[in-house]
Amino acid sequence: MKIKKFVSRGWSIIFILNLLCRPSVLCQDNRVVANNVAVGGAIGAADSSLQKLNDLYHFFYNKGLYDSSLKYAQQFLNIGKKLNSRKAIATGWYCLGLVYTNLTLYDSARFYLRRTAIEAQQTKDSVLLAKSYIAYSMLYRYQSDYPTAFAYAMKSAEIAEKSPNPDLRNLLAKIYTNLGTALIGENQLEKGIAYEKKALGFKNYPDEKRYRILLYLDIADTYLKMSKPLLAKPYLDSALALNKNFDNNIFKMLASVSEANYFEAVGDFEQSLKASLISYKYTGTNNYLKAEASENIARIYFKQKKYTQAFEYANIGNELSLQLKHFKVAAGTFNLMKDISVVNGDYKAALKYAELNKKYADSATNAVSQQTSLSLEARYETKKKEIEIADLRIKNTEKELQAIKRTQFILIAGTSAAGIIVLLGFLYYNSNNNKIIAQKEQGLQKVHIQFLEGQQQVISLQSMVNGQEAERTRIAKDLHDGLGGLFSTIKMYFNTLKHDEPVLQNHDLFSKSYALIDTASVEVRRIAHNMMPETLVKLGLIHAVQDLCSNVSAGKVLMVTLQSYGMEHRFSPSVEIMLYRIIQELINNIIKHAKATEAIVQFNRTEERLSVTVEDNGCGFKLHDANNKNHIGLETIKSRINYLNGNMSIDSQQGIGTTIMMEFLITKEI
Repeated sequence: MKIKKFVSRGWSIIFILNLLCRPSVLCQDNRVVANNVAVGGAIGAADSSLQKLNDLYHFFYNKGLYDSSLKYAQQFLNIGKKLNSRKAIATGWYCLGLVYTNLTLYDSARFYLRRTAIEAQQTKDSVLLAKSYIAYSMLYRYQSDYPTAFAYAMKSAEIAEKSPNPDLRNLLAKIYTNLGTALIGENQLEKGIAYEKKALGFKNYPDEKRYRILLYLDIADTYLKMSKPLLAKPYLDSALALNKNFDNNIFKMLASVSEANYFEAVGDFEQSLKASLISYKYTGTNNYLKAEASENIARIYFKQKKYTQAFEYANIGNELSLQLKHFKVAAGTFNLMKDISVVNGDYKAALKYAELNKKYADSATNAVSQQTSLSLEARYETKKKEIEIADLRIKNTEKELQAIKRTQFILIAGTSAAGIIVLLGFLYYNSNNNKIIAQKEQGLQKVHIQFLEGQQQVISLQSMVNGQEAERTRIAKDLHDGLGGLFSTIKMYFNTLKHDEPVLQNHDLFSKSYALIDTASVEVRRIAHNMMPETLVKLGLIHAVQDLCSNVSAGKVLMVTLQSYGMEHRFSPSVEIMLYRIIQELINNIIKHAKATEAIVQFNRTEERLSVTVEDNGCGFKLHDANNKNHIGLETIKSRINYLNGNMSIDSQQGIGTTIMMEFLITKEI
């Protein structure tokens, strides 16, 4: 992750949106959810449970205890699922997306925020949609993808600015803060400050005091980054005044970081060190923040020429940053350790730290790191070869004296030699370019070959799957027309025999034989239907899946519900068969392994995309065990999804259930 370098500026930005994006949607939605779920006494019970979980979630989220807030968000989602409330479920997804973002589990965060946005679009919930875009903006900024973060913030602004809805208008301060921090992350400092000052212009919205503290701190840090401490001071003072009666360790840590930045900028290193040590204290168990605070303390100690303490804190920050893959801090601490080693005359260690600094620094500092590394290497080699270098300098001096006394002829000869060297250099450059072009052509050929091989694999897979379906169709037709017809004829003979010989009606063997033939006839029709449902061929995919769900639900062990959106038009027969087989295999897996009582199959088609979700409330499984004998069926499902050029993601939690999401790009061929 690349983070712009300025003291602890990166985490100030991150925590601003972290705390600004607190999921207040729970407070607004609990009673709506409960009122739509049940009647009578059940309403009060559901509302009470959701309210308690909401309060616990907020308490731990605002304290920065994300493991605890994750637990209560999951419980909130589970109750929403039991109540079958789409509003509560979507709210639970949104909250999980926020928590996973703060836990740096970005894939999980993106999964839940995507589901939130889709649900908000389907239900036309503009408030939830705007909040999901704000959360997306925070997620991408955490990953230092500032252009994408800015784009999502602009999407939320387009929704909120055009609406008279007060809930949306109350989001504008948060939205402009997102826009400002994204621009500051892209080093567009003046524009970023302009948006944040615009956010300060809003009043009387939820958590106004919290937002103002963080905005004041961020503007102050940005002015310090611009080397304008006089402009930063009023905003820092405003933040400190508001923060006095605000009991939150994270805010205390952020305020201490900003104070340290200010005092360092004005050259008061004692006060800067004092503030940095306070910020280190308030990091608590958050090793990510502790790593950055350690780097700040080490830097101040170095400026005070207290090299032992500087190295101690640099080493702490370095170890933590390497564990967390916080490469900006890793590069910074390696740079400090290099400078300390230079002061101590240990050039060999300095060279090692400079090379590590180069490895972990972002692309903007690579050139400087390389020059530092080369300089240290020269100094280290100089230390070993002082006599040789002294001799070389004497010889170079003698050559320079001789060169001054050379005649014009020698100068002309030198000029001619230089021309020859230039010509040779040009020829070498041209030859080298030809080699590079040849290598690139070879690379393109390899890529083309790999592309053709991939196409061949897809064609082979398509041929195999088409062959399987053709064979299924043939067998189903043979069973229905051949064996089914034969059983019908046998039943007709038995009926005739029963009519001609009435005495046989009382014969047990005759009755059992007739019953077995009838059962066999029904079984043949069932097998033929499963291999190639007539409903699928005649009426299409949704009708066929509905029949499948109804047949499974009829057993009263697993209740399967089908939901579909935008599925008015049919796909090609081969695609419908493939999608039906995927759903059929997933439901079979639920019946065999999940021990579930409920399952939901959802089709959602929007313009050029088709999303298919299968969710159950079963026992779940560990994803890293998905290739064991109990989950071999997943490989079959994956091969069918690959056939349709789709992708699949699985979210399974033991004791809660499993959700499988599939996405397909709808092309003209499909």
